[in-house]
Amino acid sequence: MRTRRTRTRLGVVCVAAVTMLTCTGSPQAAAPVPGRTATAAELRDATLGYRADSRADSLVVGATAAPPYKKLWSRDFGTVVSAPVAVGDKVYAVVNADDGTEGGPRMMLVGVQAATGKDLWPAVSLEQNEPQAGVSYGGGLLYTQTSRGTIAAWDPATGRRRWSVSLDSASMQYPPVWYDGLLYLQDGRGTAMALRADTGARVWKAPLSEYSWAPTVVDASGVWIGFDGIAWHHLDRKTGAELHRFEVPGVSGAYGNPVVLGAGAAWMRSSDSDDETVTAYDRKTGAAVRRLHADATPAFGPGRVYVAYRGKVRALSTSTYKTAWTYTSSVKAATVRLVAHGYVYVEDADGRLVVLDQKTGKPAWSYRRYPAPPPMSPILAEDDWRGFVVPGIATSRARLFVPGAGGTLIAFGKG
Repeated sequence: MRTRRTRTRLGVVCVAAVTMLTCTGSPQAAAPVPGRTATAAELRDATLGYRADSRADSLVVGATAAPPYKKLWSRDFGTVVSAPVAVGDKVYAVVNADDGTEGGPRMMLVGVQAATGKDLWPAVSLEQNEPQAGVSYGGGLLYTQTSRGTIAAWDPATGRRRWSVSLDSASMQYPPVWYDGLLYLQDGRGTAMALRADTGARVWKAPLSEYSWAPTVVDASGVWIGFDGIAWHHLDRKTGAELHRFEVPGVSGAYGNPVVLGAGAAWMRSSDSDDETVTAYDRKTGAAVRRLHADATPAFGPGRVYVAYRGKVRALSTSTYKTAWTYTSSVKAATVRLVAHGYVYVEDADGRLVVLDQKTGKPAWSYRRYPAPPPMSPILAEDDWRGFVVPGIATSRARLFVPGAGGTLIAFGKG
C-alpha cells in the first residue's frame, strides 16, 4: 500500500493511506501491549489460574454463575485436565492427551469456546512435554510451565506462542502468576524470579533459603513463597529484595505448602497427622494469630473463611471465628475449590462436586465427577499432585467448568 507523509503546523506527522489517516503525536490512545496491563473485564468474573487468582484465596470476584446447572457440553481430552482458566467466553487448560497407549504424558495447551466447547485453535504441544504442566492468564496472554522449567506465553486468540524461556534447572509444579505486567515464579531449586510478561525478559532473580514446590502468591504488598518446613519469604515485587523471612521451628508443613492470603493474614498448613492445623500468621511480624484444625488449604469469601478437617467443612466468621454452618463428607475428606457469587464449591472426596449456599451451608446442587471410592480406601482431603496437573475448577460469565473422570472437561450453565 502506498503512503504519503505530511507535516502539519502543529508538528504532528501523519501517514495517509487509501482508507485511513493515522497521526503520531495525536491524543488517540495506543493499543495495549499484551502482557503489560489487564482490563477491568479480565479481573472480574474470571478464573485466572490455580485457586482463582494471584492471592490463591479461591474467591472469584464479581462471579455471576449460580446453581442449579445443566450440562452444556463435555470434551474428552485424553487422560487428565488441569485446573482450567476461564476468561470472558473462552476457557483454557493444559491436558495430558495420552489416551493410555503412548507410554507417557503428552502435555498440550487447549482453548475452547465456553458456550459450545468447540476448539478456538488446534491444541499445541508444550515444549519438553513434561508432566506437572499448568496454565494461568494475565494482561491478555496465557502462560504455561513444565516441570523442568520451560515458561511460555501464548496468544489466547490464536494459540500461537509469543515467547519461551527455559530455566537452567527447575522442578516446577505450578504455573507462573501474573501481576501488574510481571510474571512471578519460583523454580523449585531455591530461586524466585520475575519476568516481563510481554517479552519473558528477566527483571530480577532472588535466592530462597530452601527448595520449595509451592505456588507463588502475589498481592500489592509483595511476593509470597512458602516451604514445607513452616517458613515463608516475602519479597519486593519490583526488585526481589527480601522484605521479611519467617520460620516456625519444629513444625512441618504440608507437601508443596502454599501461602494463602486472606482475612489480613498469611495462612499455612502443618502436616502432622496427629495434629493437622492451618495457622494465620501476622504478615509483618510472623506471629501466629489464629490456629485451626485443617487438612486442606482454606478458602475465603466476604467475611468468611472456609476450613476443612476430616470431612467437615466449616464456615467461620473472620471477625468472631464462630461457626456459621458445617458440611460433612460421608468419606471424611473434602476441600473447598471456589467461592463465587454467594456459593461455596466443595470437592467432596466421595467423588462429587457439591455447591453450598454461602449463607446457610445447604446444598444447592451437586455433580458426580468420579466414581465413589472403595470402602476403607485411604483418601486425602486435598491432593494437589494428581495426574501430572494441579486440580481445580473455574467459572466465568455464568458458566462453570469442571474437569471430570478420564480426561474430560465439562461445562455447565443455567439450568
